[in-house]
Amino acid sequence: MRVLGVGHCTLDYLGVVDRFVEPDFKREFEQFSTQGGGAAATAVVALARWEVPTRFVGKVGSDSRGSEIERTLAEEGVDTANLVHQPGGVSQLSMILIEASTGRKNTYVTRGSVVPLTKSEVPMSVLDDVSVLLCDCTHLEVELQLMRAAKERGITVVLDASDMTADIREAVAHTDYLVASERFASQFAGVGELDSLCRALLEKGPSNAIVTLGNDGSVGMSTEDRTLVRQPAHPVEVFDTTGAGDVFHGAIIYAVLQGWDLARTLSFANAAAAVACEGIGGRSSIATVEDLLSRIDA
Repeated sequence: MRVLGVGHCTLDYLGVVDRFVEPDFKREFEQFSTQGGGAAATAVVALARWEVPTRFVGKVGSDSRGSEIERTLAEEGVDTANLVHQPGGVSQLSMILIEASTGRKNTYVTRGSVVPLTKSEVPMSVLDDVSVLLCDCTHLEVELQLMRAAKERGITVVLDASDMTADIREAVAHTDYLVASERFASQFAGVGELDSLCRALLEKGPSNAIVTLGNDGSVGMSTEDRTLVRQPAHPVEVFDTTGAGDVFHGAIIYAVLQGWDLARTLSFANAAAAVACEGIGGRSSIATVEDLLSRIDA
């Protein structure tokens, strides 16, 4: 039941201050943390902690930051044998400033000089012994190639859709579980009301459409009965939302592997994402499966 994640990986530098200051002022951090980040990367880390075998395919530079990004995955037990190091490349980086008094944050990112993966860099053998393929649209040309092959092999495809790109419609058409923000879903489907929105998304090809609603939780619909399933957000004291959506994707996949129905799947994923907001960064507050089950079954 191995999960293959393909997409973005980065290194997150996170600093917490009591309040944001005006330009040219200096403020000392109350907390500081360096963590691995990235949508697909953090999702597979969550799964690895939940004892699901995982593999990651992405791209970093040949610099020390690239090695650190790989370390943050490999030390979690993620198979990084197919992580590509671009010769002479400068690796990606995120700098995140969090205001403790309000929970607001400012995020600054760079992709460095790393270019997207090419088909020649990713062998189809990465799909061997894989049950679920997760793509986050970072390397869409390669991801589409893998998605097509995955469908032929009967591998479940999960898509983290966030941006309207040229090939996104084909990607959605090859997806079993489409997970998207309400903003993306409305732009892509052209409707806003949630029931109609999910129905419109299903018409684009996926068997299941899941829409995240932030503080309002999430909704979903499957082609089995086309009934809207709504689950409220899990109540927690939010400190930092960095990576919460990535953990949500990992939790969706975990639930799919367990064969849970859509309502329980959304409830579990909502709880996982909420708990991830209680600490700093996307990986410091990933809860155990036992903790999450106790929360949703209480």
